[in-house]
Formats: sequence, C-alpha cells, structure tokens
Amino acid sequence: MKKTAALMIICATLINASFADAAGVNVIKRAAWQANEDLRLFSQTNPEPELVTLPADFYLRFAAETKLKTIIEQTLKNEKLTWPLQYPEKISKIIIHHTGTSKHIDDPIKTIRDLYYYHAIKRGWGDIGYNYIIDANGNIYEGRYGGDGVVGAHAGPGNRGSIGIAVLGNYNESELSAEAEKALTNLIAEKSRLYGIDPLGESYFRGIKLPNIFGHNGIMATSCPGKNIIKLLPQIRQNAARLNRNIDYEKIKKSQIITNNLFEFAGGSEPLRLTPDKKYEFQIKLTNTGNEEWNKNTRLSVQSNALTEQAFTIYTPKLSEEKIPPGATATFNASIYTKVSPGFFYLSYKPVINGEKTADITVDIPVIVEKPVFAYEFIQLAAPKKTFKAGERITSILTLKNTGNVSWKNYGDQRITIGTENPRDRQSIFSKSNRLGYLKENIVKPGQNGHFVFSLKAPMAEGIYQEYFAPVIEKITWLDGNNMKLTFNINNQ
Repeated sequence: MKKTAALMIICATLINASFADAAGVNVIKRAAWQANEDLRLFSQTNPEPELVTLPADFYLRFAAETKLKTIIEQTLKNEKLTWPLQYPEKISKIIIHHTGTSKHIDDPIKTIRDLYYYHAIKRGWGDIGYNYIIDANGNIYEGRYGGDGVVGAHAGPGNRGSIGIAVLGNYNESELSAEAEKALTNLIAEKSRLYGIDPLGESYFRGIKLPNIFGHNGIMATSCPGKNIIKLLPQIRQNAARLNRNIDYEKIKKSQIITNNLFEFAGGSEPLRLTPDKKYEFQIKLTNTGNEEWNKNTRLSVQSNALTEQAFTIYTPKLSEEKIPPGATATFNASIYTKVSPGFFYLSYKPVINGEKTADITVDIPVIVEKPVFAYEFIQLAAPKKTFKAGERITSILTLKNTGNVSWKNYGDQRITIGTENPRDRQSIFSKSNRLGYLKENIVKPGQNGHFVFSLKAPMAEGIYQEYFAPVIEKITWLDGNNMKLTFNINNQ
C-alpha cells in the first residue's frame, strides 16, 4: 500500500508539472471554472456508466494502439475514482468535437459546469469527457482532470491514444467564430508539438486510415463536430502546420518512446496487405542503438494472443547477420501463414539481445488480411442412373472448380463439405444427416477441380425425390447452391 501511494504522489507531481510546462496557450484551469472535484469520486448511488459497446476482442485486436503505461485508481486521499486516470503509451490523434449545446452559450463557465455534471454523474463517466473545451470567444478550458495525455471519454473506440477537443455550441446550426477557430488552431499546433503529431499527416487508427486531426464523425456514426466545423478542418490543419513549420515530428515521437535504448525499429508504418491461406516472407530491420555488439543468439520472440493465433501461424524470425555492432542494422527474416480470418492485426515481437537481455517494448508490424473469397464453378454432376429401388445404395460425384482465393481442404475445423439446402442444414432423407458429400482430395487449390463423393441410400417409399445442396466451409460460410440438385426415381418394380 505504501508503494502504491508513493507511485500516485510521483505521478500526480508529474501531471501538474507537465501540464504547466507544456502550455504554449493560455488554458483556464479547472479551479478557475469551479469544477467540483468530488464528482469524480466513486459512489454506489451513481448510475452505471453509459459506454460505447466495443467488440469482445477490441483491446486484443488493437493492443499496440491502446496500451496503457499508467493507471491511477485513487486520489492522494485514497478515495476511489469512478473512472481511473489512464495514460496511454502514445498519443497519435487529435479528435475534434462540438458539445451540441445551445443553452447558456453566453455563460460558458455555467455551460461547462453543467456539461461536467451531465458527463460525470448522469452518464457515469466520472468526469467531463473532453480533454479541452473552447468557447466562442476563443477561451480554452481544462477539461478532464489529469493533465496532458489522460484518456478522456469522448470518442468510444478512439478514446485511448487521442486528445479530445470540443467547441461549445452546435455547429450543425452555427458558424464557428474566428476567435474559436484561432484558439482551436493554436491548441492543435501546441499539442502537435508536444506529441509529435503532424497536423497534415495520417496513419492507421483502429484499423482505419485517418488524418491525424479529424472530427468525431471519422470514427463513430455521428454528426459531431457539426458540418460547419467539418468543412473548416482542412484549413485548420494547414494553419496548425504553418504555426509548426520546421518542427521535426518524428524526432519528437522517438524521444517519447519508452525503451531501454537497445534498438530502434528501422521499418515503415504501412501495414502488410496479405491474402488469406498463404505463407508470406518479409524482413524486420532493427538498428542496434545500445552500447554492446549483438551476436547470433539475438532473436525476436513472438508475442501472440488469441486473435493472432486465430488469424496466423507465426514462425520465429531468423537473424541474417553473425554480429551487429552498435549503429549497425540487423535483418530478421520473418514468415507467417495467413488463415482465413480477415481484419486488421498487429504482429508483435520482442527483441532478445544476445539471447539474454529482453527489450521492454515490442516491435509491432501492422497487417491487413483481405477477406477470403470462397467461390466455385460447376463442372459436372455424375450419377450412375436415375432410377433406384428402395434402400439401394447411391454413389454420385460432384465436380466443382475452385474459383476463389482460398484452398479447399477435406480436414480440419474449416473443411469444405456439401450440405443440404431448401431449407438449409436440414436432415436429408438420403443420408439421415445434414451433409451429403465430402471432398475426395486433401487440398484443392484455387484454379483446381475438386471431386465431392456422395454416398447415399434410397428412401423406402416410392416416388420422385429432389435433393438440393450447396458447398459449405465449416464454421465460416455457406456458398450459394445455385439450385444444384439430385433427382431420383424410387421404383420397386
């Protein structure tokens, strides 16, 4: 407990110092707009937080973007916070909002206090959602408690790793004042300098390529920050960039990365674009920025999780060089096999120097896996005859050409079979099962023909029977059957 309290004191001291030192613009502190800090404290009587529903795998999928380096759950008086103070490893985006409010706009401090209560208590967020608020006169107010970098509650999936700036008012209805636009531009320029964010740049954020400065509508289905701010964003970005001319954003970003100074990633930030069901080889280059030579025992340790295990088979990269002196660059030959899980992922590796010293951060390689295409061309349906006696065995062979981009397999959880249709997945009268045919070959690659063997039994009652069917990739998808069917006459004479 003493250790935790000491950590909290240190963090609180750093927060206050960084907020004051970073201020290149005049920010009206929370005390000045009379923020009631007790509203941030947890209470059993507070309502459950209203939060954006995120997919169950969200923080696994975007682990590299949403990692937190510090979490403070209590005040210095050991009072529990409703929403802990959270600090991400990096800030890469600035998200612009409007508050949507129209009441008391001529009294901005009252409006901000009302907004604070609404967010903290009514919506259960434990504080105001935005990091900063700007009024029509160009005044800038400190929003969420915690200083620079604290995670706000302003953009759902985009909360971590971003700064939320809101302008008081509704800008679907009103025009942005010149004073507010100037303050917004200055604040963006100042935070861009602090975090190494190029106002004219763009990068992948939650699987989408977005400008570094964008509106709330860029990541959620909303009209925020209003059409009259949205139309000004290109101009605001340009003006912020002009204020920051000659700024080396990359140098700023590198200075903020927390490492043990063992290495520097020498690769790019563009994701690998891969198709499913293939093995790929690529290189990972790391510059030795430490003081000792790396030997052949230096390796990259694969950091897998449930998502990457589902999407890839990841092989341990192999070092090309025998030794890498300080300042030289090492080349690791990496390879992965993509399965059939489309989406945006990070391949994460931790350098282990000379087989014994593990780096404290990961090398994260962004990867986009394209959607698998399961398609076929009908070639032939061969049956020995059309008339059978009751209970007679029937063998038929269906030939289909694989016209997709994924190999068919007759084994594993995701094998291809022929299932019943009209209605789908019902029990067949011919097989007492919902599966009619099975692939003869172990693997059928794109462009090759596959042969599906039907082993059926004629029903006992006479009559004419039609059996509709379609290919199915187990646990993934059904393909259109295109009204494929078998027609049999059961006649005991």
